Amino acid sequence: MPRTYVETSTYLLEEIDEMVQEGFYHDRTEAVNEALRLLIKHYKLSKLHAKDARHAAAAESGLSGRGGDEESGAPEDQG
Repeated sequence: MPRTYVETSTYLLEEIDEMVQEGFYHDRTEAVNEALRLLIKHYKLSKLHAKDARHAAAAESGLSGRGGDEESGAPEDQG
């Protein structure tokens, strides 16, 4: 497994050590790897939400150009 060196604050290291001491994680490596997995998952979900929002906005703008009631989608009264 590749290794890397990371500098962090005393506070974060103490918090990780506390979780290890309480048995939540086996060691610091396990805790940091889990944190990185969660960070990556959060990042990917954020990208998906942004993509969904762009698609929704594009769909809305496409519907508004059809000549109907934008709120209900009903055709405009022609009479």
